[in-house]
Amino acid sequence: MKCSEVRTFLSQVYDRVEPITPVPSADLEYWSVNGYVQKTTKEDYEKGASDVARLSQIYTQIAIEKSREQQTQEALQQDVRKEHSFLFHLEGTAAKDELRERIQQETAAVSSEASELNQLEAIVNDLIQKKSMIDRMVAYDGGYLSLTGLGTLVFNDLSVRSYRVADQEFPDFTAEIKATYAELRSIADKTAAYVSWVRPQVPEIEDLENSENGDSGNGAEARSLLLWSTGIGLAKLQGNTTQIGQRFIEALSALRMFDSTLPNRLMAAEIMAALSSQDVQILGATLRNLDEQLRHQGVPKEQSAGVAATIMAGRRFDGTYPIGRFSQFKHLTKSSEAASILAIMNVPIDGLSSKFQQFRSLFTSWGYMTSEDTEISSAFLGIGELNADEVEEKLKYVIEQLQNYLQYPIVAAAILASIPVFEAHEVLDLMEKAVTLLNGYATGLERSELVAIAVRMIHGVRNEIVKEIDPTAKITETPVQFTYGPHPLFFWYYPVIIAHGSYHSTFSGMGGFHPAHSHGVGGFAG
Repeated sequence: MKCSEVRTFLSQVYDRVEPITPVPSADLEYWSVNGYVQKTTKEDYEKGASDVARLSQIYTQIAIEKSREQQTQEALQQDVRKEHSFLFHLEGTAAKDELRERIQQETAAVSSEASELNQLEAIVNDLIQKKSMIDRMVAYDGGYLSLTGLGTLVFNDLSVRSYRVADQEFPDFTAEIKATYAELRSIADKTAAYVSWVRPQVPEIEDLENSENGDSGNGAEARSLLLWSTGIGLAKLQGNTTQIGQRFIEALSALRMFDSTLPNRLMAAEIMAALSSQDVQILGATLRNLDEQLRHQGVPKEQSAGVAATIMAGRRFDGTYPIGRFSQFKHLTKSSEAASILAIMNVPIDGLSSKFQQFRSLFTSWGYMTSEDTEISSAFLGIGELNADEVEEKLKYVIEQLQNYLQYPIVAAAILASIPVFEAHEVLDLMEKAVTLLNGYATGLERSELVAIAVRMIHGVRNEIVKEIDPTAKITETPVQFTYGPHPLFFWYYPVIIAHGSYHSTFSGMGGFHPAHSHGVGGFAG
């Protein structure tokens, strides 16, 4: 059964279209057994409808019971006040006993009426759920059908992805979706473990929290965001988690004498942790050398470690680094980070420069002033597979949607729009699923912050462009792979996007920082 056929049938059930186009009984049984569709006999439907019809009667009964309970409660409160009044002590014994007995009766009546009300309200809740189910049912083949919660989710997934899965077999589609969710959950699980492990071993994060608390009161959130962003970057590396974590801490220790900000050092440490075939101390020495060269080229010390690490990730087969390419791109953009992203791509400079400028012009035509945001966004789009005319409408739509969550959305939008295998609706749906998943792990983060790390989680959904850096790298066999391969390279690095409050900014080459993102917070790209 093709996904297009399944979607058509589920759509008719969802919209309660009558008559529903008949389907093979084996297909219907498959959907029922697997929990997508609920079948109900005509007798059960009629009984449920009859029960639901009692709702108005029970509502009336509840109103009567509440009025009765209120009257009894008022009488009880009045008698209790009498019992505690000064005049009560002047009453005779018989009057006192009578009042006390009445209070006992009224107390018992209030308790009984409250119990009856609770029972009636429980019945109403049950009938409301039953009514919701009845309202979703549609007649089919002498009985009734309705979508389950799982069926509704699958129908939504099919609708969003119909442009690419219409001719796919439905079991293959559900296997893909389950694998996608499982991989995202695996990343989230690993991330939570890394966050717990890294926090006590990086005292600088606590210092950053204290500093932020003194300046803006947002330190705890900033610290958590740094930790979760770092954790996601580590979780997406393939290998033994303990060894990766230890290598990361060792790398961060080797970076303590660098002058760059903590977010940039965290980014560099992630890159060093990912380059598992090389010794950390040797990488540290290489990074120091590159850092010095880049500082001589005008890269600010606050961000030089992150830029140098990106250049180090672009090591050529002959053992050299693309410093010369970086210098050429630095003449094109004032953003050191954008220049480093462009520099590590092993493609002709002229073509890449032209593509970068096309995207820069696109942002200008939309009214954006040139900034660190537009430069980095143009760089990410420039190294992607899509040309400006191919991605323009997709990018515009993603920006519009992300404005609901992010104050400065263009970097995040560029990252999502640059994923070539998904249309805008699907990539946003995937991001939303990542946000929902992370919300159960990263408690305390605001929704805009969850969006930021969700973008990092799903970025790199397909790593085919890696062949342009390392032609020996294996191309992934599925469009739903989120973890890094042995040489993830440019997929590591991007500035985490943050909005409405807490963020850490490294130095901006454009003259001042932009609160759209934290350049290199938590490391390289997710």
